[in-house]
Amino acid sequence: MKSPVENQPPILELIGIHASYGSIAALRNLNLTIQAGEIHAIVGEHGAGKSTLAKIVSNLTPPQKGEVLFKDQPLSKLSYKKTIESGIRMVYQKMRLNDSLTVAENIFMANHRLFRSSFGRYNRKKVHNQANQFLTENNFDLDPYAIVAHLELSQRALLSIVRNIYITPSILILDEALEKLSASGLNQVISSLKKLKEKGSSILFITHRIDDLYSIADKVSVIRKGELLITEDIYELDKINLIKMAYTQFSTLEKRADQVQEFDKLLKYNEAVLTQLPVNLIVSGHDNSIVLINNSARAFFDLHEEIDHSIEELFEENPIVLDLLKRAMREHQLQQQYNSPLHFKSKSYTVNIVIYPVLDNSTFIGNMLMIEDITEREVLREQLVLSEKLASIGLLAAGVAHEINNPLAVISNYLESFKENSIDEKDKKKIIDHLFDQIEYMTQVVGNLITFSENQNQIVERIEICKEINSIIELIRFNGEAKNIQIDFNSDRQEYYSPITRGEFKQIILNLFKNAFDVLGGGGHIAISISSLDTSEKSTVLIQFEDNGPGIGFEDANDVFLPFKTSKNSSSNFGLGLSLCYNILTRNNGEIRVFSNSSSGCTFEISLPMVQM
Repeated sequence: MKSPVENQPPILELIGIHASYGSIAALRNLNLTIQAGEIHAIVGEHGAGKSTLAKIVSNLTPPQKGEVLFKDQPLSKLSYKKTIESGIRMVYQKMRLNDSLTVAENIFMANHRLFRSSFGRYNRKKVHNQANQFLTENNFDLDPYAIVAHLELSQRALLSIVRNIYITPSILILDEALEKLSASGLNQVISSLKKLKEKGSSILFITHRIDDLYSIADKVSVIRKGELLITEDIYELDKINLIKMAYTQFSTLEKRADQVQEFDKLLKYNEAVLTQLPVNLIVSGHDNSIVLINNSARAFFDLHEEIDHSIEELFEENPIVLDLLKRAMREHQLQQQYNSPLHFKSKSYTVNIVIYPVLDNSTFIGNMLMIEDITEREVLREQLVLSEKLASIGLLAAGVAHEINNPLAVISNYLESFKENSIDEKDKKKIIDHLFDQIEYMTQVVGNLITFSENQNQIVERIEICKEINSIIELIRFNGEAKNIQIDFNSDRQEYYSPITRGEFKQIILNLFKNAFDVLGGGGHIAISISSLDTSEKSTVLIQFEDNGPGIGFEDANDVFLPFKTSKNSSSNFGLGLSLCYNILTRNNGEIRVFSNSSSGCTFEISLPMVQM
């Protein structure tokens, strides 16, 4: 299987590459050449340095020594973002997908420049149509409208590859990315890789599945203990010799006695490591008997004596733990529970619980139970959440003061006029009517503010979205004018109803305003629009909140929804506002997405269930 590109300079050269992690050498004086239009496989046992090599080629990690040339130019001169833009794409072992978005939107996130409309804005319909066309033309079995969180593992693995080949890459790095594919998905990917090769793309294919090499690769390089052992055309090597070169255990079978001794040492070493780990760890056998409790767990649970009962007896007061254990034994899969209450010896904790089933091939051996105490962290988090809410309410203070001061001034003027005896009864009646109008207006302003009070009962009701947004705009209008920020609001119909707590909905919109006001310090424009999306399954209210600020400075714009993640330099900003919005919407069967562009600002899209009144 010869490469289609002959007698051309290499697209990639690695010259004298050294890389290490502390005192451990990952790569030693490695030299490697990749031609354009070549599928080059990298094999070796675990820890040989394959993933380190992939990170260096993708410009994610620089080598300690040596040089990487991409198209005869030093790769080190490119930023990581420029590296991606220049056509070097990597599919990681750990899939980097956004679970809350659709398949099409995940493809968009990796290739957003191609999806922009002529006006430079995100076009949801265009994104899904183009993604659907690409998936159909390449026979990828993926639904562009499917939410990624609902996909099977093999479909997620397929999407991780698809989003990186939507734009034909110069170099595609697959770091053990084919192992999780289904049989049909693997065939689809192999077909696409061959098409990429025909277009001149180079593919660096890292795997431990030797069988795959002979159906895909042109060349293969073997790495052992960080050193390049051999590079050869795949058809020049038979499978048995390749396995012997790549994997130490197959080349040292004659040393079985030594291997047994080494294995015994390894078991003792592992037990010592587990005992000293700075996490609360309990290991149980297949019958739930306790095999090991490490030092951290003994200190956490105040266990000084030897434990001679089962893990079920140890956690008899904690049905959540017992249920996770039963599921781990039944399903032989990872089980986890976060922010869970735990009761032990009359004490109460808030913990994260993770249970790993231990398997020998398909035989269940036992469970590893890890418990992380987050009690103090949760108390601090609640305090910071309250601080974030108070910071949002502080945004209203100046606006509310302004809105109340105006009618107070009018009332004061009218009352002054009462001192004049020349006013007749007819004029007095008009003045009194004006006074009541001003008082009613102040009552409405105060009423809008009260909905943010922590003492209000949180009742889910069918609120009118347009009305609630207008009430917030009225409260913060003065702040916007003072900051030279123009606020526009339009809706394609007069009323939209959605089932959500009134106070929480206002908290979402207020946080978005606060976020926009922070980034538009010198003035700017905020546009809010409301529309609907009707499908056979449900009707949805779509709220688009757009500003023309500098956009989001993170590589992945969705990081803004992570707690304590903020790009704003402010001592009063904890990075919790958008995380609160995300959590509130999730609780109310809604979603929030973000689309950022440094040249046209940032757009948040909120979707909520729509109901009729």
